[in-house]
Amino acid sequence: MRASTIAVPVSSDAVSDLHALVIEPDSVRADSSILLFLHGKGEAGSSLGSLPLVCIHQTAPFQALLGHLPETLVVAPQAPPIPTIDDWNWREYVKPLAEFLTDRYAKKRVVATGFSRGGLGVLQLVSAYPDLVEAWAAVDPQPARDQKETNAILSNPAVFEQGWVRYGSFRDRNDTWKTFSSLLLARLPGQNRDIAELPHAEMAVQAYSGSSLSAGTGTKNLYDFLGLKFVPSRLA
Repeated sequence: MRASTIAVPVSSDAVSDLHALVIEPDSVRADSSILLFLHGKGEAGSSLGSLPLVCIHQTAPFQALLGHLPETLVVAPQAPPIPTIDDWNWREYVKPLAEFLTDRYAKKRVVATGFSRGGLGVLQLVSAYPDLVEAWAAVDPQPARDQKETNAILSNPAVFEQGWVRYGSFRDRNDTWKTFSSLLLARLPGQNRDIAELPHAEMAVQAYSGSSLSAGTGTKNLYDFLGLKFVPSRLA
């Protein structure tokens, strides 16, 4: 695998261009898929030195670096913590990300995944650009900011026709989180949704390590659903 850094241009005075980590297979074929990964709150950063944070929780770029996604090109942008680490959001970057993917990877198969606030970012991207990605998977996605955004996400057919969601424990979640998650889960086929009683960070580790959904039979893990080849670790 080859890793490099690129800049995703953002045409706005309010926000800066995004640094992104790109992990390419040794041989990029014409049919290689492009996987966009959007990180969560704790992994935000505004310098190249902080870019490795996108690999925390053993996420998709981390798995790609280990060679577990041998046929997939992974793009992992990092959002700056603007105005603060608590208040930043991917919604400011949905348009430039869509333009970047369309321009740079024209005619390529594009899929997307995100964790926590990044999971919400994927939902924002899909609802705004329903034809951009072929499939998406969100791990413990954060709820939308208000009813307008909730309606935009949940009323879009692409959200439930192309999606996979896995949630962790709801024991420490507020009512807004519980309401949004229940509405989202209700719109997905049973084999594409799950609740596993795991803490937030552990939920990410399990999902991006290729674990199967915990409920029922015939369910798919994240990579199976996205149509990506995942080669797990083999212990001696």
